[in-house]
Amino acid sequence: MLELAEAVQSSLEANFSLRVAAMDPEIAKSGVEEASSVFDTELFASANLEETSQQTTFSATQGTSRDNRSWTIGARRRFSSGAQVTARGNYRRDASNAGVNTSNLSQTADASLSLRQPLLKGRGSEVTRAGIARARAGVEAAGQSFREAVLAVLARTEEAYWETARRQAGLELTQSSLEVAETLLEEARERRNVGRATRIEVLQAEAARAERREEIITARQRLEEAADQLLLSMGRLLPDRAPLEELPFEVRALPGEVRDLRPFPNLWRDVLAADPSLARQEAVLEQRRLDRTVARNDLRPELDLVATGGYLGLDEEDAQTAFDNLTEGQGYAWSVGFEFSMPWGRRGEKAALRSADKELEQESLRLLELKQQLFRELRSAWRSYNARTESREAAELTVSLQEAAFAQEQEKYAEGLSVFRDVLEAQQDLDLARERLLETRFQQIRTRIRIDELTGRLLDLYNIPEDLFR
Repeated sequence: MLELAEAVQSSLEANFSLRVAAMDPEIAKSGVEEASSVFDTELFASANLEETSQQTTFSATQGTSRDNRSWTIGARRRFSSGAQVTARGNYRRDASNAGVNTSNLSQTADASLSLRQPLLKGRGSEVTRAGIARARAGVEAAGQSFREAVLAVLARTEEAYWETARRQAGLELTQSSLEVAETLLEEARERRNVGRATRIEVLQAEAARAERREEIITARQRLEEAADQLLLSMGRLLPDRAPLEELPFEVRALPGEVRDLRPFPNLWRDVLAADPSLARQEAVLEQRRLDRTVARNDLRPELDLVATGGYLGLDEEDAQTAFDNLTEGQGYAWSVGFEFSMPWGRRGEKAALRSADKELEQESLRLLELKQQLFRELRSAWRSYNARTESREAAELTVSLQEAAFAQEQEKYAEGLSVFRDVLEAQQDLDLARERLLETRFQQIRTRIRIDELTGRLLDLYNIPEDLFR
């Protein structure tokens, strides 16, 4: 016996579409790390060797040959205020064969710290961290998409389970009808042997039995297809396995009790609080707000404060002495200034801002439309469930009535008060009533599953933790 909880657990572990969807949050989290890396410290270094030689020179201070060597090391980092701080160390060695210089060799070392602080464009954490915030909104959207996928798998698995139960019950009903048809055929043959039935009545009984046998073939095929759909949801319908000649499992019967729904306003509040498509759209809307913030920032002109200060060290012979002079502060240099730039007309920036405004408005309308659609769908499902409840009660009464009618027709036929066709019609009416009751019960369960999917209750029913989607 395959239990519903077992089928659901298998779907959560092996359903391929769910396994694919589970990767999206992890991919989105990598996007947060990538966006955050703009504030990582960057190391840089360079080295250069230059040598020149010529036959003559027009400058006695340069000579005919030069040998220059230099290297630079440093680190730079960007901060959430928009400032960029750079620490740099340089060394340079210059040598020449000039004849008029006091010394043809010089060793220079310097260490400096520079700051570039945007005052207009690019200033403030709201702008500099917009990329990180956007990536985090992407994580939220991916998590909600995964949540939606889990809800869909839970709903489809439970629906496939009860569809299998419905087809299983349908096959049992058809088999029961076949047994009744065979009993009626035996009775018709016995009655004909004693002269109380005609050959036509026997042929009618044989035709009814043939119809029931044909219905069994169709019912078994439908059951197998329903079982395949359940196996597909569970991730067990794999092409490398041998085809199944017989069903590998049975399922529980359709539940007999009806669960009352809470009032519609309560259900709607649950949808607003738990529906993943709404939460995902909210995350997309937040991304568009951040895009507009960045677009507004890009419209500003660039005005940066630039400041640099450092110490110098110099020696004509020894590099170590040059570094010693640097640390002793024998020389220094500093500068401060402003840099300004602005595209003429700023057409591109203005167009980007207009586009960001329209995209934000677009996503806002999509959110309202989504709420409207969910409201309409919940209302429809809620009404359908209540209607199915009433239909189910009527169908149960109809089955009881048809059972009594069939029994009465059998008695009347046995007493010779009715013809055999009346018995067959009573049996057909009973079979039809039973099938309608089965269909009504299944459709009521199906509607309840959809309501539980919309309100997020399926996650509670199957103990799915919310941490799974973060």
